[in-house]
Amino acid sequence: MTEIRAIAVAIDGSSHAQHALEEAIRLAGRLSASLTIVGVVPAHTVYSVQRRAELVEPREEDVRLYQELLTRATETARKAGVASVSKELLQGEPVEEILTFLGDRHPDLLVMGARGLSTARRLLLGSVSDGVAHHAHCSILIVRPPP
Repeated sequence: MTEIRAIAVAIDGSSHAQHALEEAIRLAGRLSASLTIVGVVPAHTVYSVQRRAELVEPREEDVRLYQELLTRATETARKAGVASVSKELLQGEPVEEILTFLGDRHPDLLVMGARGLSTARRLLLGSVSDGVAHHAHCSILIVRPPP
């Protein structure tokens, strides 16, 4: 088994992400690993009949919300005893941004929450955890909330 020295966790404020954060903090503490908490402020695609689809920058209030989310998560990890904690705020399409982050930073493990999408919705839209799991080059732990 690969030694895990660097863990990343992707959070978005959902309850699924909260469970993933808690598990990542536990793992980082047990393994004495560094922890990077990643948040992606989603950019939105606007469709128009006259023009092709355009990616619209996130709203300032969304960026502030994610900054606060990352700050709180970082403080939680430090209070839990994780020695090396950092945060990374990204903007854009979540799957692409997380995959780029993984390619640039090379953590040993990515922890993510499972998304509770219905089967029909998953077929149409997919989920961030599915998209990342299919294309990531590191190990991924997808955390499901307790029943």
